[in-house]
This record gives sequence, structure tokens and C-alpha cells, in this order.
Amino acid sequence: MYKKILLVSTLAILMFSGCSSKQYYEPKNTSSLSTTSMNDKLIHYSRDGATLSSGKVLTKTQSVDLKIQKGFYFINNNEKAAITADLHGNCNIVTEKGTVASAKFSDALVAGTLMGKHLVYVLQNNNYGVYDFSQNKIVYTSKSNKAYAIDTRIANPLAIDKLVVIPTLDGKLVILDLTTFKVAKEMYVSTESSLNNIIFLNKINNTLIAATPNKVLSISSNGKKELDTAVSEVVLNSDSIFVFAVDGRILKLTEALSIVAEKKFKFAHFSVAALTEDKVFALDKQGFLIVANQSLSKHKVYEISEVETYAFVSNGQLYFDNESIDLNKLSYE
Repeated sequence: MYKKILLVSTLAILMFSGCSSKQYYEPKNTSSLSTTSMNDKLIHYSRDGATLSSGKVLTKTQSVDLKIQKGFYFINNNEKAAITADLHGNCNIVTEKGTVASAKFSDALVAGTLMGKHLVYVLQNNNYGVYDFSQNKIVYTSKSNKAYAIDTRIANPLAIDKLVVIPTLDGKLVILDLTTFKVAKEMYVSTESSLNNIIFLNKINNTLIAATPNKVLSISSNGKKELDTAVSEVVLNSDSIFVFAVDGRILKLTEALSIVAEKKFKFAHFSVAALTEDKVFALDKQGFLIVANQSLSKHKVYEISEVETYAFVSNGQLYFDNESIDLNKLSYE
């Protein structure tokens, strides 16, 4: 638990928002599902990866043995190195050979992206900036409004050519030019007083997609589009956006946020979601794994066990508690 602001996990948010009345998803028909023991445990997760008790890291695409220093957790990575950080402002850049660079910040680093010699970062006190490893110093810094409570699914900065989009903890996007360190644009996705940090940031074609726990925003040359709904998760493929809403809906949207398909699973509280080439996966916190086709016209529900801690999907494998499931073997038929 961080000291200065309250970090609220995905499961806790869902409990507060949807479980106070003790209403749970109860599918009519379920199929049994076996799991595989990992002999390891998820102890921390970020938007783009998870840290295991062994020190190994799960990214979206692979499992990597980075030998993370005790007390440090995975934040983000690129093709060359990974960012790890502890709760005291220490940050290490790690490869499979070990720590190759380090930095010290005034507060814990909660999001970051490596862009060449630069680390674009966000701290838990909502300071953000750019650290230059060639000079071993901060070359740009700024601060946004204080965030009193945040969702732990903190989005990392997004590189777009020479620009970087920095997601703040109070729901703002800051577009910074890395050649001049001048802000090109700022905009708020939503303006709630708490639990308003950017939890998703990516692009589909030339459209920027961002989300807080309260809203999804689409930004393109055609302007801005908004979807006002409480959000559990957002996942993209090459041409569609899938929004997993707190009220149990799965929405398939165009990049302009027009609804293509919709399916509601009454009282479902999604803790993690993923896509493969032809399937949609959504894990309800009570232990029901929904597998649907991407048109949302067919689905099948598998019953596992209640998800008690973190869950993460890496390279077609669902990891939760001390277990894993091969999603590629599951069907919606």
C-alpha cells in the first residue's frame, strides 16, 4: 500500500461499486474447467505486466526471468529492457543480464515508458516528467492535481513518434514533445474527484483511445467521442474496441465509440479481460470465465474458483492466485 494516496485494486472497486447489495453473476449453465498449478504466485500487477513471487515477470506476450530485486515490481517494458520500481522512489532498468541503469525520484514511480535514453514517468504524488539516463537527471518535470484515491490499473505513457502522451492520476492526458519538452496539448478524459486516473491508453489506427474508471474517450482528426459508463476493462484489436463495463455489459465498439454489438451478463464483475484472434474472454471475480465470439452472439461459461487476488493474461494464458489456464484450448461453442 502506498503511503500518500489510496491505491484501490480492480477487485476492490468492483466490490464497492457492485457488491454492496450482495448480487452476483449466476449463469444458468456452466462447464467444468481444470487449471494448472504454477508453483508461483502473482504478488503485483501493473497495466502491462505482473510480478511473480519468484521474481519472474509476465508481460502481455511472454514470461521473462528478470531476477527483479527484492521489493521492486515490474512497471513496463520495451524490446530492450524493463522498468522496475519500489515504494520509495527507486527505479531500476533491468535486462536479462541484470540492472543496467537506476534513478531515484521524490516519490514512488507508478507508471513509465522508455523512449531511447529517456524515461517518461508518473509518480504517486502525480508529478510527471522525463528522466535522461545519458545525463542521469530529470530534464522535464511538472505536476498535476492531487489524486486522493486511484485505481491500480495505471496506464503507462504512450509514445507516438516524437510525442509522448502522459496519463496523469487525475484523469488528464498531457501530450509532450520530446524534442522541445513543450506541451503540445492537454485534455481531461473525466473529472471525478477520486478514482479518476487513466487506466487505459492506446491507439487503434490513427485514433487515440483512453479510459478512466468512469469514461472512455476516443480522439482522432474527426474530433472527440465519449462513452459515459463505469469501466472494468478496455481491450483493443486491430479494428474494434471492447469495453467491459462494471454493470456486466461487454460492448464491441468502433474507434469512434459507436456500438457494434452488446451482451449483458447480469451482475458480472469483471476482474480481467482479454482477446485472441477470434475470441473474447472475461473473468468474473466469483470464478466464472466467459468465452464469447467477437460478435458476442455466442458464449460459453466455465466455472473455476473465486479469484482472491490478482489476475493477468499473458500470451494466451490466464494467471490467477497460484493457477493458470490455457485460453487457447477454450471454446464458446
